[in-house]
Amino acid sequence: MARSIKLLTGLACLGVIAITAAAGLTSRQAQAQCCAGPPPDETTVDAILYFDPNLRVKNSNISGDIGIAEGGGFIGFGSGTVTGTVMFAAPATAEPLFSPDGITVTGGATFGNANVQANAIAVTTLSQTLGRETGTLLSISGGGSVNASTGMLDGAGNRVFTANIVGVSNRENAFIAGSTFTINGSSSDRVVVNIPSTDGFGLNGSIVLEGGITPDHVLFNLDAGDFATLSGGDTLLMDTAGNMTTGIFLDPNGNFKITDTSVFGRIFGGGSQFDSVIQASNIVAPPPFVTPAPEPASLALLGASLIAFGVIRRRHRPPARP
Repeated sequence: MARSIKLLTGLACLGVIAITAAAGLTSRQAQAQCCAGPPPDETTVDAILYFDPNLRVKNSNISGDIGIAEGGGFIGFGSGTVTGTVMFAAPATAEPLFSPDGITVTGGATFGNANVQANAIAVTTLSQTLGRETGTLLSISGGGSVNASTGMLDGAGNRVFTANIVGVSNRENAFIAGSTFTINGSSSDRVVVNIPSTDGFGLNGSIVLEGGITPDHVLFNLDAGDFATLSGGDTLLMDTAGNMTTGIFLDPNGNFKITDTSVFGRIFGGGSQFDSVIQASNIVAPPPFVTPAPEPASLALLGASLIAFGVIRRRHRPPARP
């Protein structure tokens, strides 16, 4: 889902191809978009990749497509709009649950998007791989900040941190609604923040990016739980009291509950026995990221250092007639 991005692990361009396939691209198309990027006016971006069982959206607005892996459903309540399409991996004959109720889905639902499942597998592998990396210790707290350059540099050029969330037991510095945590970095920085445990606390403050670093270059990876069964992970909790937070949030083994929050970024995960909920919130996917085309001699090196938090989908147009 979402767009092709220079990222975060040694899984190579195969990771980009697997994730990009969720939007229906062939391997050749995926490779081209991995390494060059499509024209901005030919792209749509995706906001959520959800696993199972059901994604519940109540009185919320989501800008971007939603991918639903096998076993997952979409349930709407109240009012709101998904400016995009709900794309199911399951075929229509399997009758996946699509009950938008008062939520308007501008692109409707499509079924049999088989590569959405490959997308989910790639994202899960990404979470597990990054979670094994050693990172600079970090406390995410109210009023806190970090420079991307202090993260431990991995083999793919990512700055890796291992973080804990400062919760209400230390209320003075707690990462609660109204507080902010700032990540300082340039547009070329890529940051991974591994969160082995939330201790039951939420990311309720605002993540703020400064210095040119972009939302698709910052990944918060909740990697607790069982990757074989996609269960046992921590719940991704967010309640910012309407304030905006930023980044990519990945939680393949746990559900998420996002309440009264504005997210400028993407949410991947939701593998759990429990439904995930987006309530009274706004999720806005960032605009497409375009990587300049590299010289041919550098393609092999580039392929060894690229993967995607998300996927760009190109709308192909017939060539103009002479």
